[in-house]
Amino acid sequence: MTTAVLHVLVKRTFPAREALRTLAVDPSLVTAWKQLAAAAGVDKWALASAIANELGFEAPGSLKTSDPFAVQLLPESLAREHFVLPLREEAGMLIVACAAPHDENTLQRVKFVTNRALKILVVPPDELEWAIVDAYARLSQLQANEIGTLFWTADGKFAGNGATGEHALVQLARSLLMEAIKARASDIHIQPFSGGGLVRVRVDGVLQRLAFVPGAVLHALLRYFKAQGGMDPTNDRVPQDGRMSLVLGSHDYDLRLSVLPASRGERLVIRFLDQNRVYKLSGAGLSTAAMQSLRKLGANSSGVVLITGPTGSGKTSTLYAMLAEINRTGVSIITVENPVEYRISGISQVEVNAKAGLTFASALRSILRQDPDIILIGEIRDAETADIAMQAALTGHLVLATLHTNDALTAIPRLIDLGVHPSILADALAGVVAQRLFRKLCVACRVSVREPLRHDERLFFELTGERPAYRAVGCGACRGTGYSGRQPVTEIVEMSPALRQQLAADHTDLAKLQDLTKGPLSSLSHGAAMRVISGDTTAGEAARVVGQRFWSDLAREFRRALPASAVGVLTPEEGSQTGISVLLFEKHSAMTIAVTDLLGKASIKVHATDDPSAARDIIEKDENVALLVADIDVGTERENLEALLRLRRALAWSRLPVMLIVPSKENATQQIVKDHGVSDYLVKPVTPEIIVARIQAMLAR
Repeated sequence: MTTAVLHVLVKRTFPAREALRTLAVDPSLVTAWKQLAAAAGVDKWALASAIANELGFEAPGSLKTSDPFAVQLLPESLAREHFVLPLREEAGMLIVACAAPHDENTLQRVKFVTNRALKILVVPPDELEWAIVDAYARLSQLQANEIGTLFWTADGKFAGNGATGEHALVQLARSLLMEAIKARASDIHIQPFSGGGLVRVRVDGVLQRLAFVPGAVLHALLRYFKAQGGMDPTNDRVPQDGRMSLVLGSHDYDLRLSVLPASRGERLVIRFLDQNRVYKLSGAGLSTAAMQSLRKLGANSSGVVLITGPTGSGKTSTLYAMLAEINRTGVSIITVENPVEYRISGISQVEVNAKAGLTFASALRSILRQDPDIILIGEIRDAETADIAMQAALTGHLVLATLHTNDALTAIPRLIDLGVHPSILADALAGVVAQRLFRKLCVACRVSVREPLRHDERLFFELTGERPAYRAVGCGACRGTGYSGRQPVTEIVEMSPALRQQLAADHTDLAKLQDLTKGPLSSLSHGAAMRVISGDTTAGEAARVVGQRFWSDLAREFRRALPASAVGVLTPEEGSQTGISVLLFEKHSAMTIAVTDLLGKASIKVHATDDPSAARDIIEKDENVALLVADIDVGTERENLEALLRLRRALAWSRLPVMLIVPSKENATQQIVKDHGVSDYLVKPVTPEIIVARIQAMLAR
């Protein structure tokens, strides 16, 4: 293969470049490409595009993962020698990446060996070198593990050897897996249910029903998956873990299986790990400010960067995206994970094996002797791992790790609880990121928010002064949920000099530290609220993801009083409220009607009665009753006391807070309030507006 012809071609493509005329081109294709790109004043991909245009070929923006069935058509030695890689078959043609498209002899030889018509994509040779290594290594691994691997074509048809592809049970398993992949599911859950088996998929973090199978089919299906996953299909008495591979056209999935014996039979969870997934901060859906902050943290030469959040909040994805930004030839990166979920080229990944004695701590000690620049720790869960991570950061390593805390700032007391001294933490910690994933509104069916506002929309407006942009509806594209896909919302705390000074002085009070971290990125609730205002999601979904504190955080940040209706439980699919209720023990109908009307506008339901027995029945039937308001005015103070005692005896079991409306403020009345556990009281005369204001204040406590 000569590079002289390539030189002539590039000179013809860039006639105005003087440097190309006198260039002495190296015989090595990789080196020649670099020389020609530099002399032409373009990068390697721009050079590929120019060569492709000149020859009538195409140049991809990047290399896609190759289909193993296409790769095996060409011997690896030939691919390496001529810088050629089969990618996939489309419409009867073999798509081939090639770094020497000017070499007609090479193209004819590939065409002869594969017995296919070729479609050429021009790719820089250094990029192609890595792609060839990865493609044939993957093919070799799949062939070595053929028993635990399902080989399907891109449309889900069986592509392996043997007749098992026609078996009804295999067809059912294939159908379930294909439906899960089409739905973009992260997991499949199969469990006993009403004499059969319920199959559900987790899409965008929420389980959805997929199918129901008869009991006999359920047991056979479980045995099939257990056998494919390398587990004992005959043992249904102990938990088992397994793994298998799924090759779907050019996509490669790792499937993690977990079987758990339950009272009515085994339940199975299959987790999908798409090995073709590309990790980039720019494509993760992060806010612009959050992305810039993460890049700033990743640019540190040393220090610990922590990602916190519950399981399924996207911590690992964010860490991998940060690694992808800094993964280059001049940097040594080693990870220690449990387990290794996604394989990343150019990075050494170590999988924890506690049974063999390979723990996070023992792996980290060995990793430090490998002279890494960057270390990723799957999770800091014990004192030894935390100590080694801090020492690594202090000795010039950048350490990325996850930690289980509810928000960013509580990572500090968590690490101190694990034995890290505050002064060491002040020097080693670079920043903490808390993350959650919320569902995005489906753009195909979302509608603008309009009157009447739903409960979560009204509450959001009261707290922020901004009306949510859209509400969820549901259509075929989003499987009726109103949401499609997920985006992260982050809370980022960067270690400022003031924060380091406080920690170094052993001042670890969270309230004081919180005052030093104020900013647009220092609150999950604020970030979620901005997404609601921008129309990315709904207030109900934000409350589901962040939790009930979403409303109290907004009240604090926007300096508004927290409405009593924020205590209610939201159903994000409908944005409606299933609570809260108040029991009004009162005999004056005019007052009852006025209070009921005012509280109804705040989405608070009112039950009214003047019978203690009926009051008990109401509370037993409505578990959302949160407050008892009693208007005790039946006559003399003695009669009022007796009425209160009857009511107290009837409802003492409920232990609900009580607010009294009393006719006077005499000493006897005050004694009633003191002796009988009354939380608050009002003295007549009083208006319905005053009563409602006091009720809302009590509910918001």
